Amino acid sequence: MNNLFIKNIFLFIVLVLLQVLVFSNIGYLGYANPMVYLLFVIIYPYREFKIPFLFAAFLIGLSIDIFSNTGGIHAASTVFVAYIRSVILRFVFGNNFDFQEIKLLQYPPAKVFSYTTIMVVLHHTLFYFLEIFNFNHLFTTFVKIGVSSVFTIVVCLLFVYIFRSQKK
Repeated sequence: MNNLFIKNIFLFIVLVLLQVLVFSNIGYLGYANPMVYLLFVIIYPYREFKIPFLFAAFLIGLSIDIFSNTGGIHAASTVFVAYIRSVILRFVFGNNFDFQEIKLLQYPPAKVFSYTTIMVVLHHTLFYFLEIFNFNHLFTTFVKIGVSSVFTIVVCLLFVYIFRSQKK
């Protein structure tokens, strides 16, 4: 087993525990629910094989579904953003990126913010439309998407920049 594999397993476990024990219990006015486990998909190494990555995304989503009793919507939303991540990476960082790991801190903060925002908003849009599944509550759905996306983006960027400062 290589070091990267062990780091990914550790990150997987830590993010599931943080989501289940801490962030799932945060519900600001019933709208904001930061989904920090999405950070696993955001920072997963790009050059790894796609099938194990999609399987890992499914497992992290399923783990959250099991603890949250949400019937697979975390898994579906997470696999969706994991599947289209390469398109988003090319859109934000350009067609010619070539690296083993996505080292977000090597890029300008605007690109990191754009990448994180696109991933989170797409995830939350699918998640909340699957959760509510009713166009009569369209306004509520968009409010939940917006508020939860802002909280998730802030938390994810804080984690990225906090762990960077500890490595230096």
